[in-house]
Amino acid sequence: MISIFQKPSTRVRVETLLPSSPSSQRDATSTMSLSLTFARATPLARPRVASRTSRERTRPCAPPRRATEPLARPRATPASTEEDESRKMTSKTVDALDVSSSTASTATRTYEWDALDVFLSYSALALALAFGDGRALSGWQFGYVPYFAALASLSIYIGAHRGLTRDFRETISFESSLAGPFVLSGALFAAYVCLEVFKLDLSVVTNAYFFILSAFAVAGNAVEPLNASGEWWRESAVKIAVPNGWATDPKTGEVVEDAELDVTPAQMVGAVAGLALATADLQAGHQSFTLNNAVACFIVSDFLSVIGFGSFKSCATALVGLLAYDAFWVFKSESVVGQNVMMSVATNQSFNGPFRLLFPRFEDVLNPLPIDTFPFSLLGLGDIAIPGMLCALMLRYDASRATDLRGRANAAASAFMDVFDTEREEVAKNVSNGSVDADDVDVEIDGYRTGIGRRAGDAAVLAYDEANGVYEDAITIPSSLGGRAFFATSIQAYLIGLLAAVSANVVTREGQPALVYLVPITLAAVLNTARTRDELGRFFSFTDERESSI
Repeated sequence: MISIFQKPSTRVRVETLLPSSPSSQRDATSTMSLSLTFARATPLARPRVASRTSRERTRPCAPPRRATEPLARPRATPASTEEDESRKMTSKTVDALDVSSSTASTATRTYEWDALDVFLSYSALALALAFGDGRALSGWQFGYVPYFAALASLSIYIGAHRGLTRDFRETISFESSLAGPFVLSGALFAAYVCLEVFKLDLSVVTNAYFFILSAFAVAGNAVEPLNASGEWWRESAVKIAVPNGWATDPKTGEVVEDAELDVTPAQMVGAVAGLALATADLQAGHQSFTLNNAVACFIVSDFLSVIGFGSFKSCATALVGLLAYDAFWVFKSESVVGQNVMMSVATNQSFNGPFRLLFPRFEDVLNPLPIDTFPFSLLGLGDIAIPGMLCALMLRYDASRATDLRGRANAAASAFMDVFDTEREEVAKNVSNGSVDADDVDVEIDGYRTGIGRRAGDAAVLAYDEANGVYEDAITIPSSLGGRAFFATSIQAYLIGLLAAVSANVVTREGQPALVYLVPITLAAVLNTARTRDELGRFFSFTDERESSI
C-alpha cells in the first residue's frame, strides 16, 4: 500500500552454431565464427598439425553442425581399413563425451557476487538514505517519489543478487501461492481486531519481534561487503559446538551429529552492527525515518535472499492473489467493516516497526494538514517484497541462460587433443599386431591418418556443445551473465508501476493499493520480453533448482 501521507592460451578456430536459447540463435546469423580460448590447459604434447607438407590430403572441415546432430564421420574411401579405424576412433570419442554429458547434466551451478558490484550497490543505498535525510527532498512536495523509488529498487537489487548466491533458499510452492492471500487476510484482520476492536497495545510484542528481525537482517547485509573485501573476512575464526539434535542438513532435513558452527570475522562484525542498529531504531521509537528505512531495506533484502518462487506459474498465481488481497482490504473493507482495515493497521501507533518506508509529509503553509494526520508518507514493505520476488525470479532465469565459456572451451580442447593422442597409438598398435597392413593405412608424414584435422575438429565441436552444463568455477554475477534482460525489465516495470500508483494517489488523495498497479505492469513486462525474445516455451518451463519448499 502506498500513501502520500593473463596467461598464454591456445586458440582453435571452430565453425559452430550459436547454442543457448532461441533468442540467442535469432540474434546471431546462421553461424558464427567462434574462437575458443583454452586458458590454463594442461600442457600436452602437441602434434605438428600446422606443419603440413604437400602430401597432406586432409579434407576441409565439415559445415557447422547443431548440438543434436551426430558426430560427423569421414566419407567412405576405397580403403575399408581406414573407414573401420575411423569409425572405431570416432566411437571412442562419442563414448567419452557421453560420460561427460551425463556428468554435466547433474552439475550444479554456483554463483558469486562480483565484489565491485557489492560495494556499488550498498554505497548507492547509503547515498539514497543520506540524500533523503537532507533538505533537498524535504522541501519538495513530491520528494518522496524518487526517495521511495531508489530505496525500493536498490533493496530488490541487493536481495535478488544475495539470493542467487546463497547455497540454500526456501522455495514457495504452487499450493502455498494459492493459500498466501487467505493466510495474509486472516493475519491482517486479526491485527485489526486486536488494535481497533479490543484496543490492545501490541507495542511490546511488535517491538520484540522487529528487534530480533532487524538484528538478523542488518547482520546478514553487513556481512556481504565485508566478505567482498577479502578472503580474511570469510575464514573461520571461532568454532562453536552445536548440541546434538539441534543441527539439521538444510537439503535433506536429517539431524546432524557433532556439528560445529564456523563463525567468521565478517559474521562477528555483522552481529554487532545488527544489534546496534536494531537497538538504535527501538530507542528512537521507529520514528527516525532514516533509521527506520535503513532497517526496512535490510529486511526486504534479507527476505528476498532466503525466500523465493520456484517457477513463473507459482509467482504469477501468488501475485494475482495478493493483488486481490490488497485491493479488497484497501477499497472494499470499509464497506464491510466500516473502516479501511489496511490503513488503520498501517498507521496505528501501537503497531509500530520497520515494516514500511517513511518520508515526512510536505508541509504546505497554505493548506496545513489536520492535527491528527499521520506525519509520514509511507510505502509498505509488501509493495516492495512481493514484486521483488518476481524480480528475483527473473534474475535466476537470466542466470540459467548463462554459459561458462571457459568450461566449454576446456572440454573442446581436451576432446581435440584426445583425437591426436590416441589415433597415432591406435594405428601403430594395429600395424604391429598385424590386424591391418601398413600399406593399407593412409598415414601422413607426421604419423596420423588422413583426415585427422577434420575428426579432431568434429570432436571439439561436439564436446563444446555437450559441455553446456559444465561449470568449472563459480559464475560471477553480473559480469558473467551476458546481460540481465528479464531482471532489468522487471525492475523498470516496477518503477513504472510505482509511479502509476503514486499518480493515482495524488489524483484521488487517498491511499492506494500499490499492488493493483505493480502486479499487472510487471507481469505484462516480463511476458512481453519472453515473447519478443521468442522464449515463451522456455520461460514457462523454467523451474528453480532448489529442493526445499514451503
